[in-house]
Amino acid sequence: MRPAQARTVIGSRMRELREAAGVPLTRAAGLSGWDKGHLSRVERGHTKPSRELIEWYDEQFGADRSLVNQLVELDAAVRAGKDVSQRDQRRHVLPVILGGSVPVDHHPEDRAELVGESVPDGTRVVRDQKFEKTWEIRNSGERPWRDRWLTRQGAAATPGWMRSPRSARLPDAVPGQIVTVRMLLQAPSQAGASTAYFKITDEAGRLYYPGLESPPIYCTIHTVYEL
Repeated sequence: MRPAQARTVIGSRMRELREAAGVPLTRAAGLSGWDKGHLSRVERGHTKPSRELIEWYDEQFGADRSLVNQLVELDAAVRAGKDVSQRDQRRHVLPVILGGSVPVDHHPEDRAELVGESVPDGTRVVRDQKFEKTWEIRNSGERPWRDRWLTRQGAAATPGWMRSPRSARLPDAVPGQIVTVRMLLQAPSQAGASTAYFKITDEAGRLYYPGLESPPIYCTIHTVYEL
C-alpha cells in the first residue's frame, strides 16, 4: 500500500465518524484546537493525521480506539509495500509504474469495483471466533482476469490483528462479470475494533492497481467478550 492510499483511507474514516456524530468541521476544529483547514486536509487524505489527532477523534466520536488500530495497520501495510517494491527493484525483473512493481500482465485499462459484501462494517464478533467474509467484485475494466488473488496487507505483529489466510484466489472473470471471493477470518483475542485490509494481486503479491483509484478492500469488526 502507498502512503497516499493510507492517508485517503484513514481520512475518509475520520470524516465518516465526524459526520455520523452530526459535528460540522468548524465545530470539530473549535473543540479539538486543530485548525479547520488542517482537519479538512486530513479528512481528504492530503495530510497524514498525527497520533494525537487520531486519539481525539476516537474519544470524541466514540470509535473505541478503532482509528488508532486502523492507523497502526495502515502504517504496517505501507512499510510492507515499500519492502516488496524495493526487493523487486533490486531483482530488475518486473515492470515498474508509479514507483512500484506490478504484475507482468498489468494494464492501465484494468479496473475492479466492489459491489457487495457480507459481514457489514462494525459487526460484533466474539473474540477468537471464526467467520466467513465474502466480497462481490466486478471486473469493470476492459481486460479479462486470470489467476488473481485477494492478498492481505500489513504485518501480523500489529495490535488487534484479525487472523486470516495470506490470500484467496479470485475466480477468473471477463469484463463486466461479477465474481465472489470468500475468506475465513478469525476475530482477535482482544476486545475492540479491528480492520483487515486486502488488495488484488498476482500470486506473488504484486499489486494490479497500485494507484489511488483502487482503495483497499477491507473487513472491519468489533470484537467483544460475549454477545
